[in-house]
Amino acid sequence: MKKTTAKQKSTEAYDWFVNKYTKRGYRSLSHFAEETGMQKSSLSRYFHLQRQIPSNTIGKLCATLNVKPTELLTVIGALD
Repeated sequence: MKKTTAKQKSTEAYDWFVNKYTKRGYRSLSHFAEETGMQKSSLSRYFHLQRQIPSNTIGKLCATLNVKPTELLTVIGALD
């Protein structure tokens, strides 16, 4: 079995995020950030796996993206 690299995990997590926000009608990361009141740079860092998502932000992201917390946490590598 081939081992997934950190870069591949980062790309997969960001692609997942883009897929979810576009399905919810957001045109871009900037649009998502503007409409949710979140910082574009922080969102980018969360889903490029460069920064942990604060616990008080997980619920808002899950509700906005229409996903369960377990799905989000699995995507970012916090759960196996």
